[in-house]
Amino acid sequence: MPHLLCLDLGTSAAKAALLDLDGTVHLRAEAPYPTRHAADGTAEQDPRDWERAARAVIVELLEAAPDVEVAAIVLTGQMQDLVPVPRSGAARLAILYSDTRAGAEAEELRAALAADGRSWDALTGNLQDATSCAAMHLCLLRTAPEQLADLQGVVFGPAGYLVARMGLGLWCDPTTAATTGLLEARTREWSSAIARAAGLDPALLPALTAAAGQVVGRTGAEATALLGVPAGLPVVLAPGDAGATTSGIVGLAPGDAYVYLGTSGWLASVLPGAGTSPIGAQDAGGEPDGDERDGVEPAGEGSAGEEPAGVSHHLALGASSATAEPPILRISALLSAGAAADWARQAVLDGADPARADQLLEAREQQRGRGPSGLLALPSIVGERFPVRDGDLRGAVLGIDAGTRGIDLYAAMLEGVAHGLAHGLESGGDTSPRPLPVTGGGAASGPWLRILADVTGRPVRTVDGTDAALLGCALVAAEALGLDHALVPLGARQEAATIDPDPSAAAQHAALRPAHRALYDAAARVQRLR
Repeated sequence: MPHLLCLDLGTSAAKAALLDLDGTVHLRAEAPYPTRHAADGTAEQDPRDWERAARAVIVELLEAAPDVEVAAIVLTGQMQDLVPVPRSGAARLAILYSDTRAGAEAEELRAALAADGRSWDALTGNLQDATSCAAMHLCLLRTAPEQLADLQGVVFGPAGYLVARMGLGLWCDPTTAATTGLLEARTREWSSAIARAAGLDPALLPALTAAAGQVVGRTGAEATALLGVPAGLPVVLAPGDAGATTSGIVGLAPGDAYVYLGTSGWLASVLPGAGTSPIGAQDAGGEPDGDERDGVEPAGEGSAGEEPAGVSHHLALGASSATAEPPILRISALLSAGAAADWARQAVLDGADPARADQLLEAREQQRGRGPSGLLALPSIVGERFPVRDGDLRGAVLGIDAGTRGIDLYAAMLEGVAHGLAHGLESGGDTSPRPLPVTGGGAASGPWLRILADVTGRPVRTVDGTDAALLGCALVAAEALGLDHALVPLGARQEAATIDPDPSAAAQHAALRPAHRALYDAAARVQRLR
């Protein structure tokens, strides 16, 4: 059976796997690379480290399976990196998505575009800041212009960089492109106006793939020398890591959604592309209406069922056979999920570990049954990104009485995370009855999964997302190559039991949702008075 050689170049390591067309991962390999951080907000990597790590994992897999027929090499990876590609030789600098040095340049770009009658946020469909690749480029042009001399062009992540180094030209997938601050949301084309404002020649921008996975060429002598792969293999550029992971967990059809419960948390939803207006209802060339500031409504001005513009990320997805219109990936991210649970265990459960905390929750549930804790909690212990974007917001608990105990406060914090995710389902209009896949470390907690099911009113099912991006690569590549396959997303498999919501508990939580949403606004007002 043919295998797909899938490569995911993440923030800290290159991961590769050989997957067959039934979705079985036969071999895995991983090789780390360093990141240079500095106190001024620097976050950089050396693309030559990407090359070394990619070659190491690929050679390891091919040497371990010399008789395997490889049908294609498929690439995904971190997004929103600025990578200047020289005309010859390897690049020596990649500015990562987490670099924050370009704050002044971001404000300058915003003002320059506004002076020309354009809103940067409205054009791109997302709130822009110092981590925008456009702002990074303007900053680099001023601080280290030698890095931008004699370029073949620029790319925006290690997957696109390796494609260029294989001699296949400059390419970017739509999902990665949507993170850069350079892509127009409505046209899905690069914005010449933003590029020029950033001092970037639009001719240096990469070509955009149209499909969710697109064959961008075949390996030749350059690829063999660089990565140790045989010549003649199709090279498929998959969506950037957020899109590839979504593909691997639920697929890329509108209506698909999943939850991640890690240190942070998020709800990822695939939405129809037609008619989507991520930043307000204003024309892309105009200014936001009303009192919106740069496309973002501050905490304290929203209401239940409404999402302030800009608090979710909206990323383009390529076309696929699952949909006639290229969809959008909407990510509603909570800054604290597992981090809020960790804090609560330390603060109110005497430092109990997760297993002990689950035992206490189980005992509480046995005594009281499923249902709301009687408290309303915000998990926003370090600020918030959704359902409001407010870096100054802090957590809160409402409803404490003389009978409240530590385990009640802990349960309330887990409910608070679940309500935050439920706001994403409601504001996104997601009424699907399908089970909601849940991945990340928090998915190991049975009580938390029951709380999530009850609060969202949706059945939930745990999935192991370890290989999700690699499986997502395989899925889009199989379609791009027209291969007959039995690949299915992790969330569609029946390996884990489904946890159904308790009807009574779900109804009670739904009744509390408007009050929970209002608590964000009340907490923000209190915070401003402190």
